[in-house]
Amino acid sequence: MPKFIPAALPRRAVIVIAAVVVALAAAAAFASLRARHAESASPAEGTSAASSASGDASATGVDILLGLARDATREGRLVAPQGNNAYEYYLSVIQLEPNNVTAQDALRETLPFASQEIERQINRRQLEEARREIALLRDYDPTNYTLIILGAKLDAQQQVVTAEDEARAEAMRRRNG
Repeated sequence: MPKFIPAALPRRAVIVIAAVVVALAAAAAFASLRARHAESASPAEGTSAASSASGDASATGVDILLGLARDATREGRLVAPQGNNAYEYYLSVIQLEPNNVTAQDALRETLPFASQEIERQINRRQLEEARREIALLRDYDPTNYTLIILGAKLDAQQQVVTAEDEARAEAMRRRNG
């Protein structure tokens, strides 16, 4: 695997991203050829064709991301695994099209379910994963009350785990020394 691809990205996500890049490159090449051909016929038509093809390439990328997000939601991958979950796909759509109603609605509608999953992570003491997932949801809604409560619960659970670790370490010191 090339050095520039983070090891944390699942193979499927890398393939999907590569497919999106190839599709966008092909669309751009097609738009360029179409624009050159149109310029030789009529300069005004060429500009219109190029902008239309460019819009099609963007829509294709958005459509692919929306499809991946729907699949992830259907499969219960709302916030995990990292790099291959519905929230990351929907947030990518929002980056490409900030006013995309489909992505905004999906993020809003799935927030309660994603929050429940984060709470389960905290209860299972999978604190680093819970921290990552809270940060992911805060990218969508940084002032959400539920996320503030989950952040506080995460901090409290971290303090409990730290206190338990310190108590175990102290007990080991007493036995050994």
